Amino acid sequence: MTSPAAEPRPPPPPRRAPPPPYMPEREETNAPADLIDWGFLLDAVGFVKNAVLRHWFLGILIIVAMGGLGSVAGKLMPRKYHVETRLLTYRNLIIAALVNPGRSIPVEADQPTRAAWEMVLSRDNLKAIIQQAKLVEYRELMRSPISHLKEKLLHKKPPVLAPEDEQDALIAQLEQGLTVMAEGGTGTVTIGVDWSDPQLAMNIVEAAQKNFLEARHDAEVSAISESVRVLEGQVAREKENIKKAISELEAAVKQAELRRKKADSDPVKARARELLLQADHNLAQLKFMVQSKRRAIADVEELRARRLAELRAQLTEQRTVFSPQHPVITDLEQKIAAMQADSPQLASMRAEEQALIQEYLRMGGHDVDSPTDQSMAPMAGALLGTPDDPQVAVATDTMRVMVSRHTEKLRRLDLAQTELEISKASFKHRYTVLTPALFPEKPTKPNTKLIAIGGVVGGVALAVFAAVALDILRRRILERWQVERILKLPVLAELERR
Repeated sequence: MTSPAAEPRPPPPPRRAPPPPYMPEREETNAPADLIDWGFLLDAVGFVKNAVLRHWFLGILIIVAMGGLGSVAGKLMPRKYHVETRLLTYRNLIIAALVNPGRSIPVEADQPTRAAWEMVLSRDNLKAIIQQAKLVEYRELMRSPISHLKEKLLHKKPPVLAPEDEQDALIAQLEQGLTVMAEGGTGTVTIGVDWSDPQLAMNIVEAAQKNFLEARHDAEVSAISESVRVLEGQVAREKENIKKAISELEAAVKQAELRRKKADSDPVKARARELLLQADHNLAQLKFMVQSKRRAIADVEELRARRLAELRAQLTEQRTVFSPQHPVITDLEQKIAAMQADSPQLASMRAEEQALIQEYLRMGGHDVDSPTDQSMAPMAGALLGTPDDPQVAVATDTMRVMVSRHTEKLRRLDLAQTELEISKASFKHRYTVLTPALFPEKPTKPNTKLIAIGGVVGGVALAVFAAVALDILRRRILERWQVERILKLPVLAELERR
């Protein structure tokens, strides 16, 4: 027997070339291969989808938890209730025009919406709103649900602030919550507030509306009232000045009367005085007769002018019917020519006027056309018993000036008082409440539904992220493309888990 070691070995099989590395099939696209790997992108999307399907229970838990947290956050967040009122304003320029037509008022001076923001948000007005709306008394209603929950959990009440600090905090909160919009074009003023309690929000808006109307009323009426007080003071002073001027005039007349009595003791001066008085009386009578004659002449000429206008109108009308040689036309032309010439009555009146003027000038008159002649001054002085007395003349002029000033001040005072009464009566027509403050049924902030939906959307995103992160952190090969891309090996078959 031969030993197995002595048996010849078969020749080794020929060596084969190693297979080329496996390249996964890729879908053909028009994009360059080095720009976008569409195959990898599709595989990644499939991996995310399968990760969600593999961890669906975890995803549902996360979505439910986030939705519940959103709902709880919406319940615990501070509430904000919005209340607003809208006012329509009108101008009162027509009132000023009726009271004082000659006065010019700028448009900006009667702008009802002017300084609305400053009036509502002034510190004094905010203090009044705090007092009227009783924000200090009902401060517990302004606390948020989180504050109440914290108090229940910790069994500790919030610290008590000093009255000044609490008022400053409420003023700052009002400055942040109140909104005032004034539209000069439409003349509307909108006052709104966002507050944590619906009843307090309505109280705040009502108080702000009331204070704004009162401030506008005071601003419009106070200026006129102050003018009335100033004019009343001036009228009182002018009245005292008139009394003083009258007393001075009486004293001057008494002194002049004493001087006149001394002068009347001389018979020559007394006779001259009587002659002067008689001459003044005659001049006044002649001047009155001249003016009366002139008025009569003017009436006659006016009557003739009207008659001429009527005849010319008839002539124009008849010329459209008859020829120029017609007797009616000829008769009208003759009447017009006769009316144009002065009548004997008119010529006689003019002659009498010239005779009276010559007599007036002969007796010492100066100007018959002037309403008051210088020759009348001695007559007026004679009637007073103090002809040509300088002290009486000065006192008379002073009193005349005082009376004129007093009359002008009385007129202005009457206009101001009338405007004040009209402004007070018409104020209610200058402001109309378009939208009153209403009790809000539901809060405007926060939007609980929107927060819950946001929680659900965030839960979906977090669930997808958690499912993908869990598969990545486990470092397991779960997809076919991971074998082909990472291990560079072909996949011969796939088995489903049952």
